[in-house]
Amino acid sequence: MMENPKLIFKALQNRQEKALEKIFALYWKRLYIYAHSLTGDHQIAQDLVQEIFISLWEKSATTQIDQIEAYLFRGVKYRAINFLKQQQRKVSAEDTLKSRPVSEGVKEHMDYLESEELFLKTMDRLPDRCRRVFYLSRVQGYNNKEIAQEMDISIRTVETHISNALRLFRFYFKTV
Repeated sequence: MMENPKLIFKALQNRQEKALEKIFALYWKRLYIYAHSLTGDHQIAQDLVQEIFISLWEKSATTQIDQIEAYLFRGVKYRAINFLKQQQRKVSAEDTLKSRPVSEGVKEHMDYLESEELFLKTMDRLPDRCRRVFYLSRVQGYNNKEIAQEMDISIRTVETHISNALRLFRFYFKTV
């Protein structure tokens, strides 16, 4: 197959699997080493590299990518950063839960269950994208910029989804 990256990408845009195989053969090892250096985890590094190749395949038909190598390395970098942030959030959440005193009050437990049920019902009423944005924001702790990057939407769209979700939550929690 041709060695010119622009020709390879053109073939990739035409959904030729051989082009993806060629790009994979050219970059997989270097991307894996880079991902492993960022995460320190063999399996996570493999997953991140696999995700970026899937993304390349999915976006190749609709996106112009001038520098395939830069696109791949940048994608691995951002995925690694997001993974590490998620890991930090998990540790932080676990530490917070461990530091809270255990309340054995039945009423508090029942109130919590009712609130959780109302929360889940309200989440189900949100449109899919709005629900995903709100989940990433309020449950996963992503900031608006991270959500915009993750979902490939504008920050303004993220803000609108969060505002709409909060309006619905205020409505349903006010009626309780």
